Amino acid sequence: MRNFLKNISNILRYDTTPTIVEYEQLSDFIEKQSSFVSQVTLYTYIKTRAGTQWPKLFENNEYLASLKIARWHIFAACVADLSIFAAAQFYMAGQADQKYCARIARQLIAAILDKVDQEDVEQGVFDAAIKNSEKRCQKIDFQEAAEGDFAFQTSAQALLDWAPVIDDFKKNDELIVRNSIHLRWISVRRDLSKGLQTEAVLAEITKKTGN
Repeated sequence: MRNFLKNISNILRYDTTPTIVEYEQLSDFIEKQSSFVSQVTLYTYIKTRAGTQWPKLFENNEYLASLKIARWHIFAACVADLSIFAAAQFYMAGQADQKYCARIARQLIAAILDKVDQEDVEQGVFDAAIKNSEKRCQKIDFQEAAEGDFAFQTSAQALLDWAPVIDDFKKNDELIVRNSIHLRWISVRRDLSKGLQTEAVLAEITKKTGN
């Protein structure tokens, strides 16, 4: 009866927090949420700046191409940020040190970006993102990356760098744009930190890699 009431309570609260107990579930969560955040923040910003001219942008093939390119660059940055945040959860749980967290993050980033199936940008875009992430993982403080928006600066910068908006607008909009993507990450961070079963996932990673 107690479990039944708990389940009813969760349904009434619309508790949709995923329970992540496998490595593939973690990888899938990072990929899907990165895709969502990158697209929503990019298109929302463009739509806001374009105003009533928004529908006309879809009639411009060159602009559409630039949007697709921007999307993939931002997606790659989102994958890196969320993977680092995820790896940091193992550190906070006391189950992995800095070096092992860096390894987990690099593994997640490479696995996700290596399998992207698209024709909008060259694979070199993702290769560069993987390489840059490897350097970043060597230096980042995973304790600090485990909470707040510390780990999510790269995706915010990518949104500013790649959104097809004139530079003057970007300068004026910088704080708003950064806040917009940080706000999108809040619920994602909450769901991941709440739903990630670090012990179970780490055991699977250890079993696969042998250490």
